[in-house]
Amino acid sequence: MKFLQSSKKAVAYYRHSAEDKQENSVQIQREHAEKFAAKHNIEIIHEESDEGVSGLIANRPGFKRLFNDWVYNLDAPKFDYVLFFDISRWGRFQDQNEGAHYAFMCKKHGKTLVNVFRGFPQEGQQLTTSLIDSIDRFMAAEYSRVLSEKVWHGSMKISRDGFSAGGTAPYGMARLLLDENRKPVSILKKGQHKLISNQRVTFTPLNDETTSIVKEIFDLFINKWKTSEDIAETLNEKGVPSANGKKWNTGSINRILSNEVYTGTRVYNKTSGKLKQRKVKNPRNEWVVAPEAFQSIVSTDDYWKAQKRLFWSMPSRWKKGVTMVRKAQKFIEKEVKELLLKEGFSDDQAETKIKKIPLAYCVNSYEGDPLKKYTLFAIDEETRNFDKVFAVSITLDKKDPIDNLFLLPTSSFNQCNFYLFSELDQAYNEYVIKPEDVYQSIMPFINKLKV
Repeated sequence: MKFLQSSKKAVAYYRHSAEDKQENSVQIQREHAEKFAAKHNIEIIHEESDEGVSGLIANRPGFKRLFNDWVYNLDAPKFDYVLFFDISRWGRFQDQNEGAHYAFMCKKHGKTLVNVFRGFPQEGQQLTTSLIDSIDRFMAAEYSRVLSEKVWHGSMKISRDGFSAGGTAPYGMARLLLDENRKPVSILKKGQHKLISNQRVTFTPLNDETTSIVKEIFDLFINKWKTSEDIAETLNEKGVPSANGKKWNTGSINRILSNEVYTGTRVYNKTSGKLKQRKVKNPRNEWVVAPEAFQSIVSTDDYWKAQKRLFWSMPSRWKKGVTMVRKAQKFIEKEVKELLLKEGFSDDQAETKIKKIPLAYCVNSYEGDPLKKYTLFAIDEETRNFDKVFAVSITLDKKDPIDNLFLLPTSSFNQCNFYLFSELDQAYNEYVIKPEDVYQSIMPFINKLKV
């Protein structure tokens, strides 16, 4: 809009996000800004806007242009004001200082930031205006926080029921729309969403070539003992495109093998990143896991077989495992040495005697499946001379590497000197050492060293 005799000029900014109601549309914001400008004889020489963009961040295209091309740009046409509808349109920054920072940058570059809903700041009332601005920024941020909590709890509830709370279907599967009676309606294509609130979305195998490829990948890995690199090479030789249409590599193969969704299990909350914050991985006990939520492509047993092999196929796991075992060894030997010194051994004697205590260490083969956590110990022939062995299991996912302590009879080890058991086996509860019983369990070994 133009004025014949305009003494002041302005650039206007509008924002409308996907969750906002229609009364916050860009067009309505524009009408308010134009009405305000006309009343105060201000010419709006330029407009910037963001449609469907969250106000939680400053990294919005229109917002960035507003500052880079106009506020900061010394070569931009001269203007006096930056107009916006209200604080929530300026941004719902979770850190109120961030919103205040951009307001200050406008002031620093000689531009007055004007909330057209409230009008011009009253002269001599800077303290009141600043207080109101702070409250408005807090309320705008709080609105997003509360909304985020509601959405998160809703998504958790939907996921516990076994339905999809958003996101795309993995390779070999599709999103299936269910009606209010949970009967199949149709396959949803990319970009399509449910139209009725009480409808639900789940996953289903596509039952096409991609589904067959998923089955083939698992079969080659767990039954043919092919490596991820071998499988990628095989599929590339066949000319089979990966999920992104490019060639397969170890990363894309491992993503297939490690995706629990293929067992028909709905998994949610593996990561957290509310309110545009950096995403972090959540421990498994915080995941929402709904088994048998939809038709599977691979069996649960085959999936966990793949996890056990995949777990140790990564060099980083081996390196971390070695590091953790050494850390546990150092701790156990330090504790045993202190006991030996208390029993009257000299420092040199203690160092020598420690090596004669039958100790065994292992790293749990895989900790992803809480019902199938296997522990595998190995001993040498010399250790078989003892009736029992003091065994230490290691975990890679905690700061304290020692997971559990066991007192294992050497007669339980097989001819190859291995002993494998899980938490579901009777042996686990029979041989595990409670924390308060550690001293009593180690003392028989120390007493034998006195002879």
